[in-house]
Amino acid sequence: MKKLKKTGLFFCVLVAILIPTMSWAGATSSLDITGPCYEMLSPTNSATEMAVTWWDALEVNTASVQYSTSSNFSSGVFSVAATLSKNDTTNGYSAFAATMTNLTADTTYYYRVGNVTAWSDTNSFTTGDAASASSLSIMYLGDAQYASYNAAVEEYATWGSLINGAYTKFPNLDFALMGGDLVSLGQSAVDWQRFYNNASPVFSKLPVLAVPGNHESNATSGKPELFLKLFDLPTNGPTGFEEEFYSYDYGNCHIVCLSSSIFLDEQLAAGTMTEADFDTIKQWIASDLADSDATWKIVVMHHPAYAVVSDDTAVDVLANWAPVFVNAQVDLVLCGHQHVYMRTEAIKGVTYVMGVSGSKFYAPATVSYSECMIGYTSNYEIINADSNSLTVTAYDSTGTSLDTVTIKPKNRTITPTWPEDIVGDLNGDGSITSADVTLLISAILTNAAYSTVMDVNDDGKVNICDAHQLSLSLL
Repeated sequence: MKKLKKTGLFFCVLVAILIPTMSWAGATSSLDITGPCYEMLSPTNSATEMAVTWWDALEVNTASVQYSTSSNFSSGVFSVAATLSKNDTTNGYSAFAATMTNLTADTTYYYRVGNVTAWSDTNSFTTGDAASASSLSIMYLGDAQYASYNAAVEEYATWGSLINGAYTKFPNLDFALMGGDLVSLGQSAVDWQRFYNNASPVFSKLPVLAVPGNHESNATSGKPELFLKLFDLPTNGPTGFEEEFYSYDYGNCHIVCLSSSIFLDEQLAAGTMTEADFDTIKQWIASDLADSDATWKIVVMHHPAYAVVSDDTAVDVLANWAPVFVNAQVDLVLCGHQHVYMRTEAIKGVTYVMGVSGSKFYAPATVSYSECMIGYTSNYEIINADSNSLTVTAYDSTGTSLDTVTIKPKNRTITPTWPEDIVGDLNGDGSITSADVTLLISAILTNAAYSTVMDVNDDGKVNICDAHQLSLSLL
């Protein structure tokens, strides 16, 4: 695994939030969970199934989901026992997961969760035809996290309004995707409750798949522990990393979900993964993509490969995974993390879209590979695909279109050829000139985004030494 770190005239911001549990939830830390609530749907790798998760009161340790095509459960009622995935005595709730089975395509189902003592309100969802659908419509949401802990309730309410408006505007969505950093404090039940208060009204009806971001990680293990207990995601990923990595098929679309946070090395330091796992995961990604003959191949991950500003994890994603995406002829990569909207040009056939749906923003920057960049604007993306095209359109919270791109299908029987990167050819004009030296120095001084070709001396770092060597090559 190749590791690249950018050093020199850069700054690094490390925010360690150390807030005692008592300050989050009072002396009892109770979240006042008195009955079944916070239902969330997720698709499985079977077209005839739908997973559902929810919370209930702490004393509840057995539960089930009832579902039927009858809205009043008067006939044809099915019941599936739930699994207790989390029993949080500190915060006073139990978390459950169950899978509804034997579902029929293009059918509306009504369901409720709980037990004979207390049932949730009745929710409904309509199945698609995941096995043979000729088209699909997906909503993508970048970072949902809040910017200020003190304003978290209000900011999540704003986010909830955004996704509710999106679902109202596009009621025929098949499912949603979330690109990590759903919360700011990944091991805080309070943060997750605030998220669910606004997510569940939509995602109790619209299935959602998510990947963990860096804010979902547990500092002790490096794993997104609470994320994994609260979601019920496909388990077809590499051994030991199920639900952190997985893939999902819907019609002619193959979606691969990746936890780019492994490049933070938190799991490595904690002993929950080894150096060999990096290559195992990379091989799994390559094999999973190669095994699919879907018209459209989409990747979802938290960190970008092509960054807006310098980011060490993005460097590792670019060096290790971007070549796999190119070789597999991936069409679209969805990411977040840097809290701006940015769409790249098609880079060796792959289009990258960075989104941010929450209220936390960073400043945009000028990068050579950006086709569109929008700062300080909450947004969501609608992805529509059929056999002829895949269209991605970004919308703001008012439903106004911000950007759109249409991608045509690839002929994957033909292996495309791409010009090899010339080390030091930063502007991609096929030669090394003083313009490249200027770009490199500017990138160092302004902390702009960068790529592996900037590591001119191949020492794993990008700094003034590279600019010096590049200058010498012109003599």
